[in-house]
Amino acid sequence: MDSRLLILLVLGFVLFMPLAGPPELYAAGPQAAAKEEQPSPCPALKEPFDKEGSPLKIITDSPIPGLKKLRSEPTAAETKCAETLRAAGKKAIEKKKLVEGVSRYLAAVKVAPAQAETTYQELASMLDRGGYGQPALAAYFKAWNATEAEYNHPDAKLDGHAVLGLADIRDSIVRLGGQVPNPTSEVGRTVAANTTRHLREQYFNADPLLVPQKPPEVVVP
Repeated sequence: MDSRLLILLVLGFVLFMPLAGPPELYAAGPQAAAKEEQPSPCPALKEPFDKEGSPLKIITDSPIPGLKKLRSEPTAAETKCAETLRAAGKKAIEKKKLVEGVSRYLAAVKVAPAQAETTYQELASMLDRGGYGQPALAAYFKAWNATEAEYNHPDAKLDGHAVLGLADIRDSIVRLGGQVPNPTSEVGRTVAANTTRHLREQYFNADPLLVPQKPPEVVVP
């Protein structure tokens, strides 16, 4: 082969490579950018919070969701996000990072309002076990009020799950030295008029979504 032809072929190959390379790089660029721009599955987990705030004040000042939100069924994504937030809150409280823990639990209430009662009660229980009496008491009050709000309407059913749950909340409030709020719903009035032991006897074996065959009698605690 002519040496001049061989030189031309080599030069052409060298010159062609830089031109052929970039299309592959640019082809991968949009995919990488799209991957980076994917939204977080739980944006609330990244929301900032006041690290200097008071856990008690944060709980006290947080509003309870309205009735419409309390009765709205959360989506699968909202349920998963709320679970993630509660887990993060639990971990923070265990590490004595109260403000962060409380903030994560309250963020879970906003994400899945229908689970507010459960979230407040879990928060209260975590604070209670950690020996944080006043913040725990405030969270128990939130759990009580959320339950009352959910059942304070004409078509609400008196179900065993709500009665026993509210009875436990009532006992925790009393144990921590708090005064049980005046009941505003049928569930609240049933709990206020009966001891927890009596309610358990009436509701323990009953379908949690049905009224027991024999309504509980009024027993002075």
